[in-house]
Amino acid sequence: MQMKQGHHIYQQGFQHELAFYQESLNSTSLSSIILPCEIVPKAFVASRAVDIEIEQSLAQMLILPHAASYFSVSAQTLPIASIQHYLLRTLDVIQALYEAGWIHADLKQEHFVEYQGQVKLIDFEQVQLISPHMSTKMNATPRYMAPELFHGEVKTIQSDIYALGIIFYEWLSGQRLKAENYTDWAYLHCQHLNIELPEKFLVFQSLLSKMLAKHKAHRFDNFYAIKQALVSEIA
Repeated sequence: MQMKQGHHIYQQGFQHELAFYQESLNSTSLSSIILPCEIVPKAFVASRAVDIEIEQSLAQMLILPHAASYFSVSAQTLPIASIQHYLLRTLDVIQALYEAGWIHADLKQEHFVEYQGQVKLIDFEQVQLISPHMSTKMNATPRYMAPELFHGEVKTIQSDIYALGIIFYEWLSGQRLKAENYTDWAYLHCQHLNIELPEKFLVFQSLLSKMLAKHKAHRFDNFYAIKQALVSEIA
């Protein structure tokens, strides 16, 4: 929901996401990877089941159906073949976004959901069209930020690949990365990140190492290459 008197940063994020969903209504390539949406202008808010006190402060609403977190299942309970399939489904949806001309630019574990048997993406406040003039705004989440973003470089497919690598690593390891503040996150990603997987999952070590290379030139440069490595290296 967008509040009339909300903070301008949140208003900008809401409007950016709203514009993306409006774009998706005319795009079959996007409709396959996002949740079905309903955009409700202020004129129709009163007809919805919204608390009256909240209603008075609303400008408009974006309504999405409930969808379960895709990564809620523990990797420890799955065989290697199932994990491989799990990761491939994740790569399919993010590759589809990229092939439609966008990078997500703020990937997090909770941004992958499952709806009616399909993997979908949510939260597009930072989504960017792929172009020679990408944004350098520092609006990513430090937990998932690629090293180059801490140095003010633009977001690219490589920064999305790095964020996805962190998502995969935390899910497989069963551990969340920890840092006290922004500076600590910068040191962690730029200097100290050390991938330590449980013995059961060492087969994924090489894949994650290339997704999480400190220098983007040493990372995978597209999602198809990650899928190929996932299929060929983990037989």
